[in-house]
This record gives sequence, structure tokens and C-alpha cells, in this order.
Amino acid sequence: MVARDIILHHYPRSPFAEKVRVAFGLKGLRWCSVEQPRMAPKPHLVPLTGGYRRIPVLQIGADIYCDTRLILAELERRFPDPPLYPYETRGRADMIAGWADQALFATSLGLVFGLNGDRFPSELHADRAAFTAGKFDGWDSEKMRPRVPSLRDQFRSHLMWIDCCLTEGGPFILGEKPSLADAAVYHPLWYVRGNLGEGEGLSDHPAVLAWMDRIAALGHGNGETMAPDAALDVARTAAPETVDDTASEWSIGTPLTVTPTDWGFDTVKGICLGANRERVVIRRDDPEVGVAAVHFPRIGFAVAAA
Repeated sequence: MVARDIILHHYPRSPFAEKVRVAFGLKGLRWCSVEQPRMAPKPHLVPLTGGYRRIPVLQIGADIYCDTRLILAELERRFPDPPLYPYETRGRADMIAGWADQALFATSLGLVFGLNGDRFPSELHADRAAFTAGKFDGWDSEKMRPRVPSLRDQFRSHLMWIDCCLTEGGPFILGEKPSLADAAVYHPLWYVRGNLGEGEGLSDHPAVLAWMDRIAALGHGNGETMAPDAALDVARTAAPETVDDTASEWSIGTPLTVTPTDWGFDTVKGICLGANRERVVIRRDDPEVGVAAVHFPRIGFAVAAA
């Protein structure tokens, strides 16, 4: 694959996009960077996804991969060396990533907005309040501020766990080589460090800071900028790859809806191309890009017959 074959739709300060960018660095991949807005509307993303607007989104031709869990699984499938799961660590790495994406990220995000939310624009607060259906006290900094002591305690507990992993097994979370667990644990801490510095507990854990520097040193691979219109052109002139999965609950051709279950509850509709226990793939026909296959993980998404 050349750089133009791997397209990441993201924006620089997105913590979940940083998780994928770290994986690019770990694997030494060449890729194209399409910067999308932080807030709706996202007119160059929705034609590809059918309404899903969470960042990041991975595009390879007319195949669109949503959610970092599936994005990283697809990168591992296509580019297995070096692996995201060294030493047969898949189970442990996936469990740690699940904790980091939910508990660690929610605590980190709440801490940043509780302490520093006033500096974010009001339109971002309104967008995130709608996006998360009122979670985090509707992204109201005044309402979130009383929760800061509890969030601070939780964050420091998380840091102790991470420090123990590094002390007991290091230099990375699961041992001698970086893995999916490192990318997943790193991105919430990267977000805290970038917004709050090292004063909210990070400075008490030099081993964690040294590990963060090791992850940052992996880089982001070899990225080049691509215009959003050019990414739409790529999808328009490509055809989705053949899906090998066999449908489980749904027959091929069944109309389906796919909706996130945690936040960003935008429903995507399409025709079932395949599904298994890990992913579901739906076909969409869009007037701007033609036929596209949109891939979702099963974890974190509700799938139903339309």
C-alpha cells in the first residue's frame, strides 16, 4: 500500500485519533491525513459514514472503518508486523484497552473540563452536551467543578495502576515491546498532559512520564496531508472490498441500523454485507460517493433490523 491508500479522518487534538496515530508510528505506516472539524456539521465525513460523526474514521478506498477498536483491528489484519499483540497478549491488551477507552478516558475528560472547561468555546460545550446526551453534567463547567475532587482521586488511582504495570513488567505496559495496551492507555494521559500539564498527579509518577515519552518517540508514521474533497474522490472511484464474514443474526441484504451505545448516538442505515461476533458491515449508496461499505465493531454499538 502507498500513503494514499490509508486515509485517517481526524483533527490534531482528538485523543482517540492520537491512539490511532500512535499505532501508525508503532507499525511505521505511511498514511494520508484528512482534517475534519471538531464539531458538527461535518459535510466531508457524513457522506462516507452515513451520519456517524465520531473521530477518528479510517478510510481505505470505499471501505470506511468506524471506532478505534475496529480501526486498530483492521490495521493489525492488514499490517501484522510489527504486531499490536506481542507475546500472545491479545486478551490482556484488549481488556486493558477496554478499561482505558471507558474508565480512564471518562475520568481524564471530566478532569480536563472540570478544571479547564472555561477556556473551551461555548459552541464546543453545546456540541458535546448534545453529543453525549447530557453526560458530564451537560458539559457545563460550573456543574462539573464540584466533581473535580472525586475525579482527581480516581485519576490518581488509575496512575498508580499504570505505574505498577511499568514497574513490574516494563518498559511498556505488557512487557518489552509496545502493544495495543500502550496506545490505549497513552491517549487519555496525552490529553490530560496537553491540557493540564503534569500537576494533576503525573509528576508524582516519573515512570509513567518516562513511558509517555517512549510512546511519543514512536512517532506517527509517515503522514501526508490530503484535502477532504480528494478523500471523497477516492471513495467515489473505488469499490468496496469483498466481505469474508458470514452473516449471523441477519441474512445478507437485510436492512440494518447501527447506533453507538455510549455517546454520539447517530444512527447509520444500510444493507447487511456481513457480520460476525466482532464486526458488522453495511452497504450504503450515497449520492456524493456512490457505494461504500461501512464497518462497525459489535462492542459499543447496537445493531437491529431496520
